[in-house]
Amino acid sequence: MTRRLLLASFFLFLLSFPSVFSALRAEDTGILLMGNVQLRIADAFMEEGEYYRAITEFKKYLILFPDSGRADYASFSIGMAYYKGEEFRAAARSFSSMRERYPGSAHALPARYYEGFSRWKLKEYEEARRTLEALAEDYPESAYAPRALVASSLVALDEDKPDISRAGLERFVDRYPGHPGAGNVKEALALLERYQDLPHKSPGLAGFMSAVLPGSGYMYAEHYGDGVTAFLINGLFIAGAVAGFHQENYAVGTIVAGIGLPFYVGNIYGSANAAKKWNLGVRNDCIEKIHLTLSPLFEP
Repeated sequence: MTRRLLLASFFLFLLSFPSVFSALRAEDTGILLMGNVQLRIADAFMEEGEYYRAITEFKKYLILFPDSGRADYASFSIGMAYYKGEEFRAAARSFSSMRERYPGSAHALPARYYEGFSRWKLKEYEEARRTLEALAEDYPESAYAPRALVASSLVALDEDKPDISRAGLERFVDRYPGHPGAGNVKEALALLERYQDLPHKSPGLAGFMSAVLPGSGYMYAEHYGDGVTAFLINGLFIAGAVAGFHQENYAVGTIVAGIGLPFYVGNIYGSANAAKKWNLGVRNDCIEKIHLTLSPLFEP
């Protein structure tokens, strides 16, 4: 028992002097074991969702064991902790740095994949798409290649570039005809056909209609409640102004017309915006269906 206490005291003594600890870690297998303990601590925080504490522990490992054979794992894990903690800017930087520092690592490929996803989360669409496309082209036989193709196609769709999205999915079908997700990709291609031929409401026409008959542009854009409200409010102001002028009470007619003018103009702009929102809603609905169809193939 006394010997164990002495041994434990000796290790604590070494840990209190980082320079001594660093100097001895390469020779003493007992000290090297402490590296595994450090990684286990970091991994435990990661599993518990304590991402920022995990980052701290992984960074400690890299400081104490810079030449370790698992330094690439620690570096990759830092990126993953940032990613899971939704610090996507820091994640992208970490993954990029990890790939540059350890190009031959088994973790370099997933680092590139998650770097692309981090860029996507940051809405850096072009950079995200290029990163994922490069992965698919450089490592077509890897398990990440088909996933990267699907993800890059969805990034292109978020850019509103359906042709590029279609090309990526068609490349998937050509390269991986026996892939379990080929059916999903074909279904997504059919949805893309619909995406390129989506119904469209003209904002200009909606505004013109409401200029002629207040509220009618809203009706055209299928905002029926807004259309009825705009019709009634503008109708009351118009009727009040007309009545004032008809009774030769020009002051009252002018005041009512002046108060009602912003409502009339707002009705025109509101109708145009309603048409834009209708178009956006139809587009987003189609994109959501494509995402749901393809999400099982690429989710990290």
